[in-house]
Amino acid sequence: MNNELKRVGLLGGTFDPVHDGHLDLATKTAQLFDLKEVLFIPVSQSPHKLGDQPTSSRHRIAMLELALEQKTRFSIELFEVEKGGVSYTIETLSRLKERHPSWELYLILGADAFLLMDTWKSFTEIIKLCHILVGTRPGIKLEVPDKLSQTLGLKKTPRDNDDLILPMTLNTTTGKTIRLYQIPTPNISSREIRQKVQAGKEIKNLLPPAVDHYIMHHRLYRAESPPIKD
Repeated sequence: MNNELKRVGLLGGTFDPVHDGHLDLATKTAQLFDLKEVLFIPVSQSPHKLGDQPTSSRHRIAMLELALEQKTRFSIELFEVEKGGVSYTIETLSRLKERHPSWELYLILGADAFLLMDTWKSFTEIIKLCHILVGTRPGIKLEVPDKLSQTLGLKKTPRDNDDLILPMTLNTTTGKTIRLYQIPTPNISSREIRQKVQAGKEIKNLLPPAVDHYIMHHRLYRAESPPIKD
């Protein structure tokens, strides 16, 4: 790996809404892998959730801006929202590599997303463009599926001395890596937050106060007053 390249993490998602789990994952992953910047990439429409219509991108972006306002190492990449339609990771990675050849890209994934990676568009090309960081909560054992290992040509390397980081897998053709690492993060989901708001329950301990205020002010996720779609 070229040490002169800028290490940049990519955290994609619907962010409907962004919450403390997202922020904690990004913060701890950046520290652990010495990422100089983390881009939050809101999707326009997830190919894996075609039956779900996300909240207006205007609201989702506004909440991200509020959540990241004091986070100098975090920023927002709007390529997928501006492009519209279904969002595909391979297209975003290709665009970023073209625009920023001096970046070394690290795609940050949760275990659930990683285990479905073989269903992604052009997923064998993704490992050629970026390293993959797969975060799991402590105590959860995660193994790379045999099908994924065989297709991507992955080879396990010896266990690190640091017990926090599980064995690395290496694609010997591209030099890109997949790191499986355990990291304590809050067990929060955006769906849970939306359901709590709809039920009139408290959410202030699940996300930044500014995002909580925005949700309340714009009456998002309330059954009687659904947000306007783009």
